[in-house]
Amino acid sequence: MHNELLHYLFVNTFFIRPLLTVLFVLFCFFGEAQVTRISGKVTDALTGEPVPFASVVFKNSTIGASANFDGIYSLETDTPGDSLTAQFLGYLPVSLPVRKGQTQTINFLLKASKVELKEAVIFAGENPANIIIKKVVANRDHNNYDKLSSYSFETYNKVEFDLTNITEKFKNKKIFKPFAFIFDNIDSTTTNEKPFLPVFITESLSDVYHSTNPKDKREIIKASKISGVENETVTQFLGDMYQNINIYDNFMDIFGKKFVSPISSIGMLYYKYYLLDSLYIGDKYCYKLKFKPRRPEDLTFTGEIFIHDSTWAVKKVNMRISNKANINFVEDCAVVKEYDYIDNTMWMLSKDLLVIEFTARDKGLGLIGRKSTSYKNFSLNQPIPQQFLKGAQDIVVEEGALDKDAEFWNKARHDSLNDREKKIYAMVDTIKTLPAYKTYVDIITLFVTGYKTIGDFDFGPYFTLFSFNDIEGYRFRLGGKTNYNFSKHLKLEGFVAYGTKDEQFKYSIGARYLFTNKPRMGFGFKYRHDVMQLGQSDNAFQDDNILASLFRRSASNKLTNAESERVYFEKEWLSGVSTRISFEHNAFSPLGKLDYSYYTTDAKDVIRDRINTSDISAYFRFAYREKFIESKHGRVSLGSKYPVLQTIYTQGLKGVLKSDFDYQKFVLKVDDYIYTAPLGYFYYVIEAGKVWGKLPYPLLEVHRGNESYFYDYLAFNLMNYYEFVSDQYFSFYFTHHFEGFFLDKIPLMKKLKWREVAGIRGVYGSMSQKNLDLMVNPEFNTLSKKPYLEAQFGIENILKIIRVDFIYRLSYLQDKDAPRFGIRGSLQLTF
Repeated sequence: MHNELLHYLFVNTFFIRPLLTVLFVLFCFFGEAQVTRISGKVTDALTGEPVPFASVVFKNSTIGASANFDGIYSLETDTPGDSLTAQFLGYLPVSLPVRKGQTQTINFLLKASKVELKEAVIFAGENPANIIIKKVVANRDHNNYDKLSSYSFETYNKVEFDLTNITEKFKNKKIFKPFAFIFDNIDSTTTNEKPFLPVFITESLSDVYHSTNPKDKREIIKASKISGVENETVTQFLGDMYQNINIYDNFMDIFGKKFVSPISSIGMLYYKYYLLDSLYIGDKYCYKLKFKPRRPEDLTFTGEIFIHDSTWAVKKVNMRISNKANINFVEDCAVVKEYDYIDNTMWMLSKDLLVIEFTARDKGLGLIGRKSTSYKNFSLNQPIPQQFLKGAQDIVVEEGALDKDAEFWNKARHDSLNDREKKIYAMVDTIKTLPAYKTYVDIITLFVTGYKTIGDFDFGPYFTLFSFNDIEGYRFRLGGKTNYNFSKHLKLEGFVAYGTKDEQFKYSIGARYLFTNKPRMGFGFKYRHDVMQLGQSDNAFQDDNILASLFRRSASNKLTNAESERVYFEKEWLSGVSTRISFEHNAFSPLGKLDYSYYTTDAKDVIRDRINTSDISAYFRFAYREKFIESKHGRVSLGSKYPVLQTIYTQGLKGVLKSDFDYQKFVLKVDDYIYTAPLGYFYYVIEAGKVWGKLPYPLLEVHRGNESYFYDYLAFNLMNYYEFVSDQYFSFYFTHHFEGFFLDKIPLMKKLKWREVAGIRGVYGSMSQKNLDLMVNPEFNTLSKKPYLEAQFGIENILKIIRVDFIYRLSYLQDKDAPRFGIRGSLQLTF
């Protein structure tokens, strides 16, 4: 018995217990190793905003978890599946592979679904969401910070543009070979983020001041950092004021289109609202509402809005444009805005996000632009020092704003750059040094501007290299101009051309020197010996454009041989307010079938067909607060919110450089865009002029005709050249762009996204008897009996770029050479 007890103790102590301990440890170790732990975040693929309460489950399993309000989830299991799926109502589900038995991070980017969800209809009383929206509308003015007497804040902007939809097929194309290293930064095992090619990133820091009385607004950009680009105008354009969208406006301007705000006073006509929940955001109790468009084709949004329960103000809105809205080249567009209650006085914008996904064609290479903005250091209803509001520029870039160092930015940023953004800065700067990048930029520049840059000189435009007409036969031209590499102040330009039929050389040379660029002040001169078409509008193709040659509807046999010299001085007093004084000498002689012979004496015994004239003119243009984008190739106006006024007075100088005529001419012109959302917009041009003196008709008002099949919005499209001439006149042009308001409501038409346009134009004028008596063989008509009228209707946005107009001539139908009806086409690139 004693021996058996000793044997038991020995075995139990030295064998069984250690064995059990080892087995237990091994069991715990392997059991622990088989647990799969996963955490991550579910965000909107476009905006980066979290998707609250998204469901994350293993595929073909019930094991999963729900994300919290910030989109963060975590789960662990010892029976994982091969892949994990994230899904949420209104989004396309995404599945990613799982590494079993490991701890890992998997982030999901969900893309909004384009499938419309069926709605549930409840008939018990008034919709509570509608009651809330009505209270929001009733308190709109009280909660709109633009109604404060004054406010100011600091704003931090960050803008990024990336090429997207870069598939394996695209990556293997020759065009992307030099950029292959970029795609190594995407880890497809931990996220479903698609490869992208960064092309632009910038930051800016500004102070913004707003005053109601007097009404004024100013943004002072204190610092700006742009990847590889140093351009003050880009800095201005990407500041706060150019891109600000106010949710409290009835209509919000995006891409030049007027979208109906979800809290517009007419919102009930365009949206359906649903009350989803009530919850705290911070310490503010809010109602969560969903809204969707009644008609998806309207310029509207779909999304969610959080309304504070006592002030009825917007706390947060997360919305995207309707996926069937009549807008071009935009795959998706999302707007996120968050507001804070400042000093218990006003809800001020604290965070702003605008993300736009552009796509040129379905499943083609796309472009995503992201603009995130934050606001702080608010001051409400406090007097604004006048020095901050001085000057005419809405946006001012401080001296040295582009020269801030890394230490400044580390302190000044409202949020630090994340690792992805730091990589983008490095990638963009690297890309810009690649020869392939420079080649692609040159190709795009050639296509857009018409010029090929070689060193300090731009050759072009390419569409004038070859053309033809009845006088010159085949015309060959070579020309160009200097660029910013040559000088930022001096520009030289010129061309040489030769006609095979008339066997004559034509040429031009000119120069412009700018003393200052903002505001502009400079002088220039130009000499030109060439063949010209008188009676064209400023919008018409220039005479030697190959398209003008190909699409004429009649022979070009009424041209003018012109020799002209011009010197001028121009000054821009304020943004959009400019003057120009010029001296010009012209010598005209008719070519082909053109005849403007005139009597040089009252006895009509001397006839001349050559016109020699010198004049001095004063030009004035007023476009209140007009904005421009400036580049090395010139500047482009972004227009003004107000009517644009132009006047020009010309005084003939008889005897100067053998000029034959003493006369005076005055022209006044006004044009403007009037937005009439939701019915599109209205555009008008009104012009009046008078000539005093006795002149041959080329020096009078030769009303602008159009003898091509291209539509010209500044000309009478069914009027021939030299058909009507006046020495005093009044003209008008009214057109309305309905932006698809009617066609979008026709089931078979709305998918085409065509847009309606209609208009009428006319001119009424007269000619004095003394000017009629001056002509030997007047072949033109006057407008003394009745006005000339044209009416038109058309369809634009055909295949996104084509416009077709059907035009009717309503008066002066007796001329057998005058068309009574015409179809004219044009190309236009608009959103």
